[in-house]
Formats: sequence, structure tokens, C-alpha cells
Amino acid sequence: MHKSLQNRMNNEGYTKLSIDLFSGPGGLCTGFKWGGILPLIGVEWTDTTVKTYSLSHNAEVFELSKYLVDNKENQEYFNSFAHESTQTLLIHGDINLVSSEMIKELLLARYGIDSKNETVDIVSGGAPCESFSMAGKRIANDKRDDLFRNILRISRTLNSKMILFENVKGIFSKTKNGKKGAFFEYICNSFEDKKAFPNYNLVSRDQSEILLKACDYGVPQVRERIFLVAIRSDLNKLTFNYPEKEYGPGRKYPYLTVKDALSDLPYVKTGEEAVLYNSLKHYDNCNQKKFVSIVRGEGYDNKINAKIFQHLLNSGKYSKTSISCHKGPGHVKRKQELLALIPEKETMKTVYDKLTKEGKIAKYRHLFPRVIYASRNRRLINDEPSFTVTSHCLDEILHPVINRAITPREAARLQSFPDWYQFEGPYVQFHSAKEQDKYEQIGDAIPPLLAYALAKEIVKTLKDVK
Repeated sequence: MHKSLQNRMNNEGYTKLSIDLFSGPGGLCTGFKWGGILPLIGVEWTDTTVKTYSLSHNAEVFELSKYLVDNKENQEYFNSFAHESTQTLLIHGDINLVSSEMIKELLLARYGIDSKNETVDIVSGGAPCESFSMAGKRIANDKRDDLFRNILRISRTLNSKMILFENVKGIFSKTKNGKKGAFFEYICNSFEDKKAFPNYNLVSRDQSEILLKACDYGVPQVRERIFLVAIRSDLNKLTFNYPEKEYGPGRKYPYLTVKDALSDLPYVKTGEEAVLYNSLKHYDNCNQKKFVSIVRGEGYDNKINAKIFQHLLNSGKYSKTSISCHKGPGHVKRKQELLALIPEKETMKTVYDKLTKEGKIAKYRHLFPRVIYASRNRRLINDEPSFTVTSHCLDEILHPVINRAITPREAARLQSFPDWYQFEGPYVQFHSAKEQDKYEQIGDAIPPLLAYALAKEIVKTLKDVK
């Protein structure tokens, strides 16, 4: 390892190193950094998401398309990044085209890490979930089904000590070869392939153990995701424990609620934008105080978070008084009239059903969409955690009391992203476009506080491993 990288780790409090595949806007990266794990190389293919990650984590961007062009300049382009550095390198491109040898060369040149003698501690990634999600088409033999194998390919190339794989719980029931649930078994068997070298052992296949609910770990959202953890088989004495559930009834803390997460943000109506914080005079409870201190970057007892926050202040990219991406969606008149019909704690569907039952629906039917989806236009409930923030959250989640959908900053708060996080790209974009809008980026991400809980356990597991 280059001395410069070791110095950065010592000065900023990092103890472990990672490779961040399918990195998205950096939710996992953020939580890992809070927990003491520094990502050296990330891979992401979506244009605006790369900009978000790069800006928020001061990552240098390697454009894979420039390197893959068949001319004499491609090696010169590669060489411009193959120099000693402590900065995270984010590869912008298709992970299938990122060779294992390329990762090895960059690790050696930039960070002084030779996989023959030392390695990264963990390779992590959550392959795109569309083919697994219950909300998706779940096509058999979807070409995206095997994207996760890139995580295994790179882990084995680098001889990494651990692997973390994240995905939606729909993967449990995904069909393979006509058998429901066989795809999950296929993934697990791929991780534990004894013919591969090095091989890995999963910590658990128990669905009740590997399915984590974000609200149990201080995220103000009922979001379930699976996390498969694998340890290199020659490190069989190591023990990884899934993080303790600290939030919820009968536990150390009550659940974080929507009110805890959002009530300190400026009140904005449809089409309005706030760029300055409210003056926060008091907290409603200790839960809110702890959460707001984390997302505002102040008063949190985490050395790494404090240093990230201070660096952003010094760079001028963030200030203690400003806030970004807090803009109320500019709904058309018909949508505004529809939202005005939806009272607190209600949804578009419950209102539609009520009006139908009362024989009043004809008067208002023109305001409703042709198909009434239960997941669309649901009001958040102030004294409960949010329901799952998805990539479609602009169409799904309404503010608890204001007649509008949530702002990107409110969505980010529900995901536990810090307020210093800068989300690039348009506010709204066609959902299938390669350029993801702010809402889609936020909804696709792993909640940083959930990633933080996992990172702390990973660091404990590898504490005495060099």
C-alpha cells in the first residue's frame, strides 16, 4: 500500500478498503465510509448517477468508453489515471466490459495494492433489481440475472476477504428452470462454488436473517432488502454477525418517524423551492435530535462523518445554512385538484373507493388516472416510518399534509442521506431514460444508515485480519 493512502486512512479514521460495484449514487459508499471502510474503486454506468457520486464523494471519473476505443490514445488515457492517489476512482461504464486485469492494474498503480500480497477487504454491490422485483416483469432468463457474477469475478480476482451482495426480497421467489425460488438457490450456490478459487462461504442463507428492514437500524422507512455476506473460506475462523436491531417496539430506541425526519425542513408548496434551512429551535425528541445531527453533518459522534462535513465546508460545496434539492414538484392543475381530495393518512385508492361507495365518483372521475394503483399517491403518516421509497417515489409518495409529492431532499431524508449530498441531473426524467433523475437515483439507493450498520459489523469481523 502506498504511504499516502495509509496516511489518509490514519488521518481520517478508515481501517478497511473496498471495491464498490453497481455503486449507484453512493448510498452504500456513504454508510461504509461512516463505518470506516474507504472505497478505492467504484463502477457505475448511469450518467447522472456518476455525477452525483463523483461530486458527493470527490471521486475521480474514468470514462470507460474512452479507454475501449481502439486507437493509440486509449493507453495514454489509462495511464493518466494509473498514478499514485488516495482519491476514489469511479469507472463510468458497463461492468461487463471492466476487465479484472484492469482493476488489478489500477489498484497497484494508484494505491500500491498488489493482490498477490495484499488485497481489499470487501467487494460489494447490488446488481440492478428490475428482473427480481415484484413490481417488475420478472422475465425468465433476463440477461440482467447474471450481472451479479461480476461481483464474484472481481472478488476472486482480487482475493478479497469478504463479499457483500444486496438486492430486493423478490429475489427469493424468482423462478429458474420453471421452479419458483430456484434463482435464489442458484445465486447462493454461485457464491459457494467449490470449483472456483478462491472460494467463499456464505454467513447465512436463512431468509429471515439476511432480509433486513431499514427502520430497525435508524432509517425512517420500512424498506426491506436482502444482504448476502460471504467470507473467504481460508478465513473460516472469522465470525460475522448481522447487525443488532436497535430500533422498534421493545428495543433501545423507538422507530424514526416521518415527522422526526422531515419536520425541520422548510415548508414548501407546489413549485416552490427553499435554499436555506429553517432555524431549528428545539427537537421533539432524542430520536429526532440524533437523526437530524447526522443528516445535517453536525454534532454526530463519528470522526469520519465530521471530517467529510468539514472538508465540504472548506471546499465551499456546502454551507451550514443552505439546502439543495428541496423543491416542490410543479403539479398540473388536475393533479393538484386530485391531491386536494386526499386527506391526511389516506391514499388515492382509499379516496377513490370511498367516493365510489358513496356514489360520488362520477363527479371526480376525470381527476383520477385510468388505472388506480394502490401504491400511487399515498400520504406519508407523520407518526410512523415511511413506506418504501422506490425509484417511482415521485408518483407514489405524498407529503403528510401539503398537497404535493415529496421533494428530492425529503426523499433523501427518508433514505437517511446527509443534507450535504448533491444529487445531479434533472428533477424529472422519463423513467426508462439512461439519464436518471434525482428521484430515481435516490429511490434506487441503499440507505446510508443501513449500510453503516453493516459496515460496523464488517469492520469488527476483520478487525485482526491484515
